[in-house]
Amino acid sequence: MQPISFSGQVAIVTGAGRGIGRAYALELARRGASVVVNDIGGVGTPEGPWADAVVAQIRAEAGKAVPSHHSVSTPEGGLAITETALRDFGAVDIVINNAGFLRRAMFADMPLEHVREVLDVHLLGAFYVTQPAWKFMAGRRYGRVLFTSSGAAFGMQANSNYCAAKAGLLGLTHALSKEGEDLNIRVNAILPYAKTMITVDSPAIGADSTHNVAMQKELGPRMTTDSVVAAALYLASSQCVLNGQAVSAVAGRYARISMLLTRGWLRRDVAGVKAEEFRDNLGQVIESAGLTEASSLGAELEEVIARVRALDG
Repeated sequence: MQPISFSGQVAIVTGAGRGIGRAYALELARRGASVVVNDIGGVGTPEGPWADAVVAQIRAEAGKAVPSHHSVSTPEGGLAITETALRDFGAVDIVINNAGFLRRAMFADMPLEHVREVLDVHLLGAFYVTQPAWKFMAGRRYGRVLFTSSGAAFGMQANSNYCAAKAGLLGLTHALSKEGEDLNIRVNAILPYAKTMITVDSPAIGADSTHNVAMQKELGPRMTTDSVVAAALYLASSQCVLNGQAVSAVAGRYARISMLLTRGWLRRDVAGVKAEEFRDNLGQVIESAGLTEASSLGAELEEVIARVRALDG
């Protein structure tokens, strides 16, 4: 089995001061990567910046790393992260967008500033960090981008801002995978689930939280950062053959998730279609027996065109 190596490569990891991000940075460095360890945590505190501590550990293990204390939530911060990689290591090969936090509240009580804060870090931050690095990768015709989505994209209470951001990252993954195909830039997403400080900092609330927390406790011994790192590092490696995919990593279970279409109801003539007709054919609209995977907008349109042509034939 050929080992996965990052020797000679430069990786950016955001939110790498602790938790899963820290684990990514440490393992990348152990496998030969030069790592930009980005995190704003601890800056200005007596304990000092978290990123600096991770860099110190990497260097103590004879690895290469530099800290970045720039915020991913601004275009200037995102640009500065890539500039740090280019200044210190001369390249960017890998971007792992991991930075994130929670601002929980039920939707009716959600302050709009909490919506903006979460979108700024998770979704817009992914744009701000990735775009400057993408330009360098495109010039070299090589790159690996990993976005961090979440099972929250499937829906959960008291996290509408977080759920929306994480679902948005799935759309961004699909979009950039199309743009990166001819540039040898592969773009994927990971939906990680491990015991991290993000849930300690912001305990679960909502009617479904008790049940969710109970399930997390049951899976607790298996919810290790290592179980997530194994999938993430493959997706960030030169050996990765996937593009535009999203992989769920939960307690040692790895699964691809996708956007699916039912066969649906196709009306022969669209003129004069009524809401009552839609209602009366709802069973066909939601019937899941004939599921089709929609790999792109174009793929969906092609499927509809084929069926319309069959009507006319």
